[in-house]
Amino acid sequence: MSHKLSRDEFRQRQELDAARKAGTIEAERDVDTGLGINPHIPQYVSQAPWYIDTGEATLRHQRQARQEPEDVNKFVRRGLTKPPPKKYRPGACENCGSMTHKRKDCVERPRKKLAKFSGKDLKGDEFIENPEDTRSYAAKRDRWVGHDESSYISVIRGAPSCLSRAERKRMVEATVYHLRDH
Repeated sequence: MSHKLSRDEFRQRQELDAARKAGTIEAERDVDTGLGINPHIPQYVSQAPWYIDTGEATLRHQRQARQEPEDVNKFVRRGLTKPPPKKYRPGACENCGSMTHKRKDCVERPRKKLAKFSGKDLKGDEFIENPEDTRSYAAKRDRWVGHDESSYISVIRGAPSCLSRAERKRMVEATVYHLRDH
């Protein structure tokens, strides 16, 4: 409640709370779910903050909002946009030469002679993710997003030559069988 209670109102509320805790009066009902609200829940938990208080008895403010499941196959571009530049470009990071950040935000090791002055070993520009990206913390950092399992067959085909031809063929067949079934 936003207004201050008088002595009588406060006393009546205390008596009502005590009766609910004792079980002589039915517990308050949540307006959303219709279930009873445990009278032993502390007031700071059961009362909604002033900025979302509706004046109704509910624990809606304690429930986690439902989120849609994320698309795990969403492709995310990572790495460099194009090959590194040949010479320093004005407005680029003074430390590494990338146009996507400034010297203050650079993650490269600070150089003794800056790229701005040396013009050597300039780094390329990175992809910048959309600032309105709604993916979760873990989804943004998922290393395997966009990974194609079938590309692993080419890795096996190039297996070390210490394996016999029959062993390599068996490995490829087992992987193809596994990829087909799962």
